Amino acid sequence: MEAETLQTSQDTLLFVDDEPLMTNLFETFMGKRGFHVLTAASGAEALQIVEREKDNIQLILTDMSMPGMDGLTLARELAILAPAMPIMLATGHDADIESTAGLSNIVSVVRKPYQNRVLAEQIREVLDAHKRGRQ
Repeated sequence: MEAETLQTSQDTLLFVDDEPLMTNLFETFMGKRGFHVLTAASGAEALQIVEREKDNIQLILTDMSMPGMDGLTLARELAILAPAMPIMLATGHDADIESTAGLSNIVSVVRKPYQNRVLAEQIREVLDAHKRGRQ
């Protein structure tokens, strides 16, 4: 059992990544921290989930590099579908960070590979800031 105190949360995250191992690890790790996690293996699947669940999702974390629809294109589509939804973009490439300019729904860029505890803290900070902004 982990030594850290696990926090509870009513927040739902949508994690978008085409690698099943990453999706499973994220879902397990964040689930242990009290988050409800929805997953999508593609940008198209993520859009379908958001159409159904947008009132229940507090944050989306998407990989930048995916076949079909990449994370940046997904963020552009989500800016229309759910403009207030905060998006964290995950990438392992510096050039990707520069391409996020002008997209106000991207609130953070996360470096890959993830450090789980750091990622959980970043997610909590984004969620807390987003909640304060809505009050």
